[in-house]
Amino acid sequence: MRRPVPPVRRVQASGESMGAGGRARGGAVAVLAGRVFAHARPSDASDLAALVGTGGGLVLTGANPVRAARRCREEQAFGGPILFDLAAAEAKVATRDRPFDDGGDGLMEITLEERVQGQIDAGADAVLTPTGYLRAADFGAVEAAIEGAVGLGRDDVILSLPLDAGWLAPGLIDKAIGVLAQAPIAKAVMLGGRPDPPRRMMNGLLGLRRLVTEVPDVALFRTDLAGLDAVAQGCLAASIGTSGALRRIVPPGEAAVYGPANGDDRSPGVLVPDLLAYVRGSVLAERFGDRPAPPCRCARCGGRSIVSFLRQEDWKDARLHGVAVWTEWARNLVYPDSLEGRRRYWRRLCRDAIAAHARYNTSVRAREPVFVPPESLWLWAGEDTATATAGSVTPARP
Repeated sequence: MRRPVPPVRRVQASGESMGAGGRARGGAVAVLAGRVFAHARPSDASDLAALVGTGGGLVLTGANPVRAARRCREEQAFGGPILFDLAAAEAKVATRDRPFDDGGDGLMEITLEERVQGQIDAGADAVLTPTGYLRAADFGAVEAAIEGAVGLGRDDVILSLPLDAGWLAPGLIDKAIGVLAQAPIAKAVMLGGRPDPPRRMMNGLLGLRRLVTEVPDVALFRTDLAGLDAVAQGCLAASIGTSGALRRIVPPGEAAVYGPANGDDRSPGVLVPDLLAYVRGSVLAERFGDRPAPPCRCARCGGRSIVSFLRQEDWKDARLHGVAVWTEWARNLVYPDSLEGRRRYWRRLCRDAIAAHARYNTSVRAREPVFVPPESLWLWAGEDTATATAGSVTPARP
């Protein structure tokens, strides 16, 4: 039995309407444009609201996101946009016949339009479609998802695209860009699957850069610092996960694998500001040993040592520390009026981070480099990874 479809509240593309709490809201593109969102569990929402400010936003996923959003609005007076990620791709593979999770209980069908309107009624500033996981090369499922989202005739909808990393392969990325570029709707790409082996990693990084720069009105969601690179290259927006579990989609039926094989290690991943990299707290402590480690001056830490995140109780502090650090970068990143200004700032930040890896190796007196810049950092800095070596890049001049 199908429930009656509630009246659809449409947002006019040419103007703005008033959303929950009296906030001005335009279409989805306007909600996203130039923002870096924190992609988080509802339990962190109130703390994050104060860190990201009105220039950022929140994407909430997990239990009770509506209640958490309401607290942010009413108790924190948060004025930035809030979105809900239903995480449908973690439970369902998209197909041509059923690209979206219907969210039903098996007894009652719930239409896509109802699910979209339900999120708006619950206080979302725009809606991420509940798209299933998109297996590499399944163009039928992608086209069905595009048709379903566009067919709603709403401009407050963001087409969620949980793409398997295989879509970034050289033989597939051109076709994927061609299909997605024709979709006249805001889009949020989220990557899934296991990380590529090193020999294919650069192809994936280059493919991702092409995807977010050649497809109009596209955002990169549920990612890591690649979100900042995407925005620097002209991507519409990004969302950065507050933990490893929220920086990548785990395909349905696959077990999540995070952290080292040592199950006794309870330390969290820590964003090291100087390095522009996440490093497990136990690894930092081991590498510095009894030598003094740099303090963190972010808005959350107030001088706390970066080697002090060692226990399970430190996980929340590590999450909030990470957001406080990259939020500052995001504010500086979107400040320049020109795209070239953004790119120049980001390249300089990444080059400084590469040089910092060499300094850290010196400070811990490592015989062999233990702080090694990842290939992604070389790419973001505009360097040739085939010839560059750690420490060979000097900080760019302002």
